[in-house]
Amino acid sequence: MMIFKFPYLPAAVLVLLSAVNPLHAQHMNATDAPCKVAGTGVDQANCLNRAAKKADADLNDAYRRIIEILASGDRQKLRSAERIWLTYRDQTCAAERDLYEGGTGGLAAYPACVEALTRHRIRDLKTTYWWKVEKFGA
Repeated sequence: MMIFKFPYLPAAVLVLLSAVNPLHAQHMNATDAPCKVAGTGVDQANCLNRAAKKADADLNDAYRRIIEILASGDRQKLRSAERIWLTYRDQTCAAERDLYEGGTGGLAAYPACVEALTRHRIRDLKTTYWWKVEKFGA
């Protein structure tokens, strides 16, 4: 009885599946992504850049409000976590952009990823800390 080994079969299946619809999982195509009606190309990239900047401003506001009410030790822990999270976000979004290998899709993919991950970070921070803001914040 001959046994055939296909060490590259799982990788080949993943490549074939990703080729069927490579953009489906991108942040800019998520159901909750902004700029769905912005069109394509430059208009979409501009809209997503504005959305990413707004999400970043919203994150800074939430972060500032949380930091104001935390004790010194907790404040330092959150600052450290936030620095690590920012590195994670930027690296993740650069990897998503690089899937386009310099193509124009990367112009929209990067800010869409930044916007989505930032929006999710705000939700995570509020889930963890917002009760303290409501209780002790001004």
